[in-house]
Amino acid sequence: MTSDARRRYLRSQRFWLAPGMGVKRYVVAAVAGAAALMLGAGLGLLWLIGGGRDIADPLERILTSRAWSVGGGWVALAAMLSGATLAVVALGRLNRSLLSNWLPRPHEAAEVLHHRLQLARGPRIVALGGGSGLSTLLRGLRSHSSNVTAVVAVSDDGGSSGRLRAAFGMPAPGDLADCLAALSDHEAALGRLLQYRFRRGEELQGHTFGNLLITTLTEVEGDFGDALRAINAMLDLSGAVYPVTAEPVELVVTKADGTTVVGESRVRERLGAITEVTIRPEAPAALPEVIAAIAVAELIVLGPGSLFTSTIPPILVPDVAAALRRSTGQLVYVCNIMTEDGETNGLDAWAHVEVLSEVLGRRPDVVVVNSDLVDAERLAAYREERADLVTVDAERFSAEGIRVESWPLLGSGPVAQHDPGRLAAGLAGLVTREAP
Repeated sequence: MTSDARRRYLRSQRFWLAPGMGVKRYVVAAVAGAAALMLGAGLGLLWLIGGGRDIADPLERILTSRAWSVGGGWVALAAMLSGATLAVVALGRLNRSLLSNWLPRPHEAAEVLHHRLQLARGPRIVALGGGSGLSTLLRGLRSHSSNVTAVVAVSDDGGSSGRLRAAFGMPAPGDLADCLAALSDHEAALGRLLQYRFRRGEELQGHTFGNLLITTLTEVEGDFGDALRAINAMLDLSGAVYPVTAEPVELVVTKADGTTVVGESRVRERLGAITEVTIRPEAPAALPEVIAAIAVAELIVLGPGSLFTSTIPPILVPDVAAALRRSTGQLVYVCNIMTEDGETNGLDAWAHVEVLSEVLGRRPDVVVVNSDLVDAERLAAYREERADLVTVDAERFSAEGIRVESWPLLGSGPVAQHDPGRLAAGLAGLVTREAP
C-alpha cells in the first residue's frame, strides 16, 4: 500500500464515528459485555481457588467472607452470562446495522453468512456441456459448492440463438442464459426474466430476454467473453458461467451413411447415428478463465446431455482438451439414460465412452449410470421416437479399469432425465469418496 493510499484509508476510518452510522452504541455495548464476561471469569477463578488474601483490604474482606464462599460462584456466573449476552446481542445488532443496506432481511445475516461460508468450502467443480442437461446439473450443484464453473458450448445455431448469431456474428447465447439462471440464488425470479420469450414485435418475437441481454452486453463491451465476465460480476451466482470460446463456431457432423451435416440445428434432420463431429474453425481460442478453472478443479464433469451436440463440443476446442488431459482432478462422465434418434442410435454406455475418449484423448476416471427402472409408459414414448435405454455392460468397464457408479437418478416427469439433487449429491460425494 502506498503512503497516499494509507493516508486515504486512515482518513476514511473517521466515518465509522459519524452520526447515524449505528455503530458507536453497539461497539460500546460489545466492549462492556466483553469486560463483564472477563470480570465474571476472574471472579469465578478466585471463588474456585479460594483466593483473596493478597488483595486490597476491602476486596479481601468480601472474598474471604462466608457470603462469598456460598454465593460467589453464582455472582461470577451471572456476570459471565450477562456479559456474554450483552456482547452477542451488541454484535448481532451491529451486523444488522451494517448489513441493512445490502440484505433484504438483515436479521438473517448470520444464517446467510454461514451458508455462504459452507458453500465456499465446497469442492472445486468444472462442468462442461450444453443444452438442458448442463443447466439441470448446475441447479443441483449450487447446493453443494459455490466453486462451480460451467463451461458452455456455443455452437447452437437454431431459434433465437441462431438469429442473433447470424445478425451479430457472435457465439450462441441461449445455453449460457439457462446456466446463469441455474446457478443464481434467485433462480425463480432470474429464470423467469432471462427465459422470457417475446411474443410480439416483428424484431423481438421469438427472442428471449437472456439472449438479448448477452447480445447487448457483447455490443457494449465489444467482446463476447467480456460480456460474460460482466454478467458474472453483476449476478449473485454460486459459481461462474463462461462460454468455452468467445468465437462463433459451428458443428460439422458425419452420419453413419457418410453424409456431412453442417449446423447443430440440422443434425437430426438426417436419420442415422453420428460417427464423427468437428467444429469450424478447428482451433478457436478458449477463455483463460476456463483453462484456469480446469487446472485447479477437483472434479470435472462431462454430461449429462446430447453426446455429440452438447457434451463433446466444448472438448473440441484444442486448448480445453489439452487442459483436461493435464488435469489431476477426477474426470467423470454422466451417461445419458436414453439414446437419441439421429445422434446415438444403438450406442450402449461403453460406446458413449469410447467416442468421448477418442475425441478427448483421455478416458474418464468414473462413469455414472442410472440404476432406476424406467417405467413402461416412458419407454413406449421414447420408442415412438426411435430411442431406447442406454445399456450398461459393467464387466466391460471393469476389464478396462474404468469405475462405474450406478445410482438411482431417474427424475420425475414425462421424460427420462436425471434428478438434479441426487446427481449433484453423488458427484459432490465423489470428492470425499462417498456414495450418494
